[in-house]
Parts: sequence; structure tokens; C-alpha cells
Amino acid sequence: MRRKTGEAERILREQGARVTPQRVAILKAVESSGSHPDADSVYRNVSREYPHISRDTVYRTLSMMEEKRIIGSVLSFGNAKRYDPNTARHHHLICIRCRTIFDFDAEKFDRLEPPVSMIERFKVFRTTVHVEGECHDCQDRKDA
Repeated sequence: MRRKTGEAERILREQGARVTPQRVAILKAVESSGSHPDADSVYRNVSREYPHISRDTVYRTLSMMEEKRIIGSVLSFGNAKRYDPNTARHHHLICIRCRTIFDFDAEKFDRLEPPVSMIERFKVFRTTVHVEGECHDCQDRKDA
């Protein structure tokens, strides 16, 4: 589910976090990216509007928003964290060539559960599936 910026502002307030123009810009950068941006991409985007914003502020704000579940994250290649405006249960297709991440829904994957022996020793918060492959665009480029 993609949250509206106004809704996220309300959630920030409810969580006791200050709502600042910079935080709103960071959230908008994640939501408007059309993909799953990394922190540096968000920083570059936001610094156009707020040239004095620090990289550290962007990183800390993204971390805080993730902690409050306003945004999600996906670990990509080399455990690089990419941010996801979609906080609803969903899964990811990850292109191994261009590294684009695509969201997809699959009820079959939603029903996956760890073995009972694991649940006894591990508290599960969520289950997501990451499928790696080649996107259509990269396949077309390879065939050309």
C-alpha cells in the first residue's frame, strides 16, 4: 500500500516525531521515485530542493521512517538497502543485470511459513520472497 504524504505526516505526529519540510521531502522522494531508491538517490533528489541538507540527516530520517513502518526496505545486491514506499505485504522480483526491483503480489507466497522447529526459536515478523532473474528490458537488450 502506498501511503499518501499527508497520511505519513499524521503517522509521524502520532509516533511523536516532528514533521519538518525536510522529512516530508525525503518521504516524497521515496514515494515519487517509481522504484526502490537507495539512500544516496534519495539524498541527491532531496538536496536539489534543500542544498544544505546533510547525507546523515537523510540516512537517519530514512531509518526512523522505516522503524515506524512508514516505509519499508529491501536488501539488494551486496546487502545494499533500498527503500520501498509500499508497506503492504508483497514480494520482489530483482533483475540481476540492471538491479531494478519490481513489486509483485502472490497469495501462494503469502502462505509460506517457517518450520515449527524454527518458530519455537525465532519470532517471525514478516515473510517476503525475493526472486532474482532478468527483467524483460534486459532480456530484449541481450537478444538485440
